[in-house]
Amino acid sequence: MAKLSFIGAGRMAGAIVRGLIRSGACVPSDIKIIGGANHSAKDLAKETGVIIATSAEDLFAGADAVVVACKPQQFPMLNESYGKLAKDKLVLSVLAGTRLATLTQFFNSSRNVVRTMPNTPGAIGKGVTALCSAKTLTTSDRAIVSAICDGLGMTLEIPENMFDAVTAVSGSGPGFFFETISAYEEAAVELGFTPVQAQLLVRQTFLGSLALLQSTQETPETLRNQVTSPGGTTKAGLDALAKNQFRETIKAALLAAKNRSEELGK
Repeated sequence: MAKLSFIGAGRMAGAIVRGLIRSGACVPSDIKIIGGANHSAKDLAKETGVIIATSAEDLFAGADAVVVACKPQQFPMLNESYGKLAKDKLVLSVLAGTRLATLTQFFNSSRNVVRTMPNTPGAIGKGVTALCSAKTLTTSDRAIVSAICDGLGMTLEIPENMFDAVTAVSGSGPGFFFETISAYEEAAVELGFTPVQAQLLVRQTFLGSLALLQSTQETPETLRNQVTSPGGTTKAGLDALAKNQFRETIKAALLAAKNRSEELGK
């Protein structure tokens, strides 16, 4: 089993730690964490049994890999000794907008640096994580990366020049999805349902529709057409969506998120 050190102990670090322990890839004693001024590290250690490092030297001692999971804005303020202590270690970052060039400059003596973009459904093992690496991963390092990421859900290896786009699609995607659900439930209440009824109808409709899509080999358009009769209720609703440029609005949201990711990475 690989021994891992975590810089940061917030939500994403916690999701990864729980996934590692749940899958059996690590036991709690294989994992050391260090947090900031809040109680996140103590809380995570109390919940999972992982070890709280007492110093930078203690954090890195014996570690095979280092997971950088602090807030992106905290990265420029990290203790410079972290970069030196990561000598010959694998470094994996979950920091949004922090590019490989920036990471490799700081961890310039590490054996390899991996950049990832997980999303919030990873907290329950249902997410998707994009990843790329500064150098080709060795077999052993790929196994470590897989152990870290697989507990969050599925993975997708892509070139770094697609990371701003993946940040928009899957990183910010849950926010757009939750906003859609919220709008749908709000509209259902306006149609006369109670909030409880609206929640049941809307969420089960979305859950069931996605399950149907995943269980077939059909495209979304084919399944849409199967429920759309000429002159029927679904057609009327789809016409209203088209009139209000629904697809263009989705594209605009993704483009805005991608552009902002590019700005944050400069």
